[in-house]
Amino acid sequence: MAVKYGKAMRQLITIIITALLAWLASYSFAWWMVAVIPFLIAVVWQQRAGWAFVNGFISIGLLWLYLILRMDNANEQLLSNRMAQLFGLGYPPFTAVNILLGALIGGLGGWSGASMWKLFKQKGQA
Repeated sequence: MAVKYGKAMRQLITIIITALLAWLASYSFAWWMVAVIPFLIAVVWQQRAGWAFVNGFISIGLLWLYLILRMDNANEQLLSNRMAQLFGLGYPPFTAVNILLGALIGGLGGWSGASMWKLFKQKGQA
């Protein structure tokens, strides 16, 4: 008997897989892999542009939230507080801006992948 998952479950699985692969890839390669992984997931799983953006945005945003909090916990927010002072922000707004930037990078990576898939799909039909 085949188990059917709803759209919400598929999106949750996509978000988890994207975050895990981006985390592994960013340790092995460079930080910008957080844009490449949502791109590849959107192409391979043939996602629509809106869902690809949302999946990349949420997965990379949550990943960066986890990484920021983990690193800040290790050094008692020393570096983040100094960087926040350098930019004239407090610690919470500085962290929020960093998470938002990461989430946008992931979302735009996913959106680009969905657009690339759509482009090649249209070229194949012509």
